[in-house]
Amino acid sequence: MRLSRFAIPVFLLLAAAFFRLHALTKNERLHPDEALFSTFARSAAVNGDWLLHGPLDKPPLTIYAEALSMMFIGVRPLPNGVLDLDIHVGEFAARLPAALGSIVLVAAIYRLSHDLYPHTKRRGDLAGRPANLTPILAMSLLALSPLAIAFSATVFTDGLMLLWLALALMMAARRRWGWSGVFLALGFASKQQALLYLPLILMIGWGESSKHHDPAFKSLARFALPLVLTVAILIVWDVLRAQPGGVWGLAAANNNPGRLIRANEIAPRLLKWLEYAQTLAGLSWLTALLSALGIAPLAARIAGEPRNRSSLVDVLLATYVLAYFLAHWLVALNTYDRYLLPVLPPILLLMARGVEWMEKFALRMESYRKVFTSLLIVLLFFCILALCFSALDASEGRINVGADLGEHTGIDDLAEFLNSRSLGAIVYDRWLGWELGYYMGQWSDKRRVYYPTPDEMVSGALQQPDPAPRYFPAPADEPLGPWLEALRSAGFAVTLVYDTPHFVVYALIPPDAGVSSAGSSWPGRSPSSGGVSGSPRGSDR
Repeated sequence: MRLSRFAIPVFLLLAAAFFRLHALTKNERLHPDEALFSTFARSAAVNGDWLLHGPLDKPPLTIYAEALSMMFIGVRPLPNGVLDLDIHVGEFAARLPAALGSIVLVAAIYRLSHDLYPHTKRRGDLAGRPANLTPILAMSLLALSPLAIAFSATVFTDGLMLLWLALALMMAARRRWGWSGVFLALGFASKQQALLYLPLILMIGWGESSKHHDPAFKSLARFALPLVLTVAILIVWDVLRAQPGGVWGLAAANNNPGRLIRANEIAPRLLKWLEYAQTLAGLSWLTALLSALGIAPLAARIAGEPRNRSSLVDVLLATYVLAYFLAHWLVALNTYDRYLLPVLPPILLLMARGVEWMEKFALRMESYRKVFTSLLIVLLFFCILALCFSALDASEGRINVGADLGEHTGIDDLAEFLNSRSLGAIVYDRWLGWELGYYMGQWSDKRRVYYPTPDEMVSGALQQPDPAPRYFPAPADEPLGPWLEALRSAGFAVTLVYDTPHFVVYALIPPDAGVSSAGSSWPGRSPSSGGVSGSPRGSDR
């Protein structure tokens, strides 16, 4: 009996692992922000730079996990004894922690559902029916959610943050305030946006604690202590880094929207969020159907159904989802698809509750019980089938959310071409920044230089006295006319030497006359320094 109780959860966990590990093995290059985090992680794993020097605007926990993964999986000594990391092994190693965390998250939501919705046996429950359908349904939806799968095997800091948040919520539901604070602190150490879960955790925990008459001050003190200690440790860590702006200054600058949206942004932003939301639970029609079912029990309770603890949890989850959505729609925050991840567990829990409510509604229809039950079983079968197909599409990168989505396919070949050029070649890298830096490797002997405009590039290139070969790589779809025209007008010979569907490279031969001063470099680097340099683009906002 006990074995059969866990058969379905174990099967769902294996299904979740299959899709997430399949996503981990797909041949896809890094998104710009993934390249940024991977570069910091590689510097820690290869060079021992555990303070993560450079323009970083995120706390270090996720990056440390990625660096440790690189150390154990991919870092190997070269013949001269210097440590190095193969770029493709580095991709896999950097994505592995989030993939494993996403699998654990599926198990966590099963336990969280039991804690939020303890089952009470009711008259009319069918023999052989699971004691509580909500945990199984929520686990199924998360295991097969295209959005969850698409971001499972990525280097973004959101994945591990989401796992810690789910565990913090679970501990709050159990009135384990100290552990809830620990997990929220770990989420904050992964990404600052973890604090957005603070209201939901407090509301859920307060509801449980008030029912059991727990002392409020002691509970909040146990909850706050790990948070305060973690913030203090992170502040000391950032002070030791001694980087301009620091993590917190850069985070404030990069994530401050500064305004509400304008009237002409209302509809486009809403449509963009709805486009992303289609992937919450499979195909768009399925997500819409499950969303409607999730709203149905809330509407029924407003209409007069008896209220209980579970209905209060429903209201808290729905309120949080609505507030989160309105804030990200009406405040001029970036419309990044991964910003939907924090509300994924609450939404799937509400969807699961809606399906279970529909099943109970069918059981109450005495005259049509068999008809309604049969229809519900058929509907669930087709929904699960549709979810499996959409989950497979997500694991193979065939949906409209996720990491790079093929934008930088071939950048590893481009980096190999540039690395094959002669020692000390100058690469004028205007667009590819962190991505190109990662794929050129930790020990590249090429010099990447950044100029934001054609005129600045021409001026700096003319002042560069070094006779080393020069190259100008760019995405193939960039409008390069003004850049090439400015170079040719200044007397440069411009020759296309690399041409693929995604990237082009032009060789530049300067005019005979030159002035002896060096051009500007990437932030914090001299033009003659090798390795990976910074990018004018920061991390995800």
